Amino acid sequence: MHLPSDLVSAFRGGRGAVFVGAGASVDAGLPTWQQFVTRLALELDIEPGPDGGFPTTELNKIPQYYENRFNRRLLLSTVRELLGDRRNVRSEVHRLLARLPCTTFYTTNYDELLEDALRDQGQRFSVVASEEAARASSDIHGHVVRKIHGTLSQPQTLIITRDDYARFVNANSVTINTLQSDLIHHMFLFVGYSLSDPDFNNIYDNVLYNMGNMAQTHYLCVPHASAMEIDDLARRGIKTIDLSGWPGANPSEQLKSFLSDLANATSDLVHIERFFKGLRNGDRVPLVISSTLNDGEQFVFYPDCDVRVAQQVERALERMGVSTRWVADQVALEEADTYMGDNVVLICSPFGNKFTRRVFEELGPGNICVRFCHTDGKRYIQDLKTAREYIADDPSKSPGNAEMSDYCVVARYRNPWNPSKHIYLFAGIYAIGTHAISQYLSNLMNYRHLPDDPEDSVALLRVSFVDHDPYNYDYEVALHEVL
Repeated sequence: MHLPSDLVSAFRGGRGAVFVGAGASVDAGLPTWQQFVTRLALELDIEPGPDGGFPTTELNKIPQYYENRFNRRLLLSTVRELLGDRRNVRSEVHRLLARLPCTTFYTTNYDELLEDALRDQGQRFSVVASEEAARASSDIHGHVVRKIHGTLSQPQTLIITRDDYARFVNANSVTINTLQSDLIHHMFLFVGYSLSDPDFNNIYDNVLYNMGNMAQTHYLCVPHASAMEIDDLARRGIKTIDLSGWPGANPSEQLKSFLSDLANATSDLVHIERFFKGLRNGDRVPLVISSTLNDGEQFVFYPDCDVRVAQQVERALERMGVSTRWVADQVALEEADTYMGDNVVLICSPFGNKFTRRVFEELGPGNICVRFCHTDGKRYIQDLKTAREYIADDPSKSPGNAEMSDYCVVARYRNPWNPSKHIYLFAGIYAIGTHAISQYLSNLMNYRHLPDDPEDSVALLRVSFVDHDPYNYDYEVALHEVL
């Protein structure tokens, strides 16, 4: 199955939004609306239909009957009992949703699995779970989770019964207006809803329907739908994504396959985490950079090309919640055992970075698959598996009228001195190659082109240039080969 191109573009462009329903929480063991209503019906001695469930028209009435017979407090107590203590429960569906490049989340769920998933990602976000909070949230920036039917930790905000739903439209004008505005400016992906879900139908009837033939298109993930249902939704700007086309033994597994594909197509975080395997939210990693000591004024300065790469690596690691510290190569050399036994990022090749040279001198052929070589006036990278040589042209000898090449490596190695750690390398043969890495990684989605090897990961980039000007680099860089 192919992902809808407009949906991918919307998320990549920051215009995607997610609306989460109860079906998304099934993966974590929470009940669907049908299961929730069936539990209430048992205490009311209401028999389900022949198929073991209740028609859509009854799904909001039964909670109302329960409150009528007992009271609101007992109804809320039953909701808490059914949802249970989920503080240590994690849902793969919500983890994937939190990885999407999205800052606008809506949900009709009472549970807080989405919030937990965002926290696990190190994301900062605001929760808007009532009309009062909606009125005060007009200036909120960043990630927002709008829980339009309330949240379990604030029981007074929950919308459950028929009367609650009837009051919702009149008593939540700011919430509805905000939703209508977001539906105009964002492309929504509805996840975890069935076409019989009262929450979805409530939104559809009271918000989407009243917007008329809106220009914006939205998408609804469904395990199956009839041709008439698909046509009816399409007339209101909602296209269906048939999850049965994705791998999985059941709708929950198929939903995860779809979300995984969507995250891979849109989220730089997924690919950054894949490359920086071994680093976790909260870690701190050193960036070892080539350095020169100014003897006269006693200060250390770093080459511009190294600084630019370090800044891009920092930016990527910040997305993971990993902090960094810059370390001069000479300082790292003085504490080589410490740095060589931990996660470490090396900026620049052995030609310029003294600590990188030390690492490569001590690494055996079984630990790496490339060498930086300098013989007969030539600099080149050698692929140790094939013995192939990638020879770089010296930029200082550029004639100005012929295409020349430099090569650079972006690599991850299992640390041989501590196999639970990794060595990350960002290095060009010449300075122009190292500089080019910063341009390539300025688009964080380019991490998706790096190899997905479970152990070592080595990508060779080719840098093409004609007239070399060290004050104004002009080149093209692209992935050349995976070694």
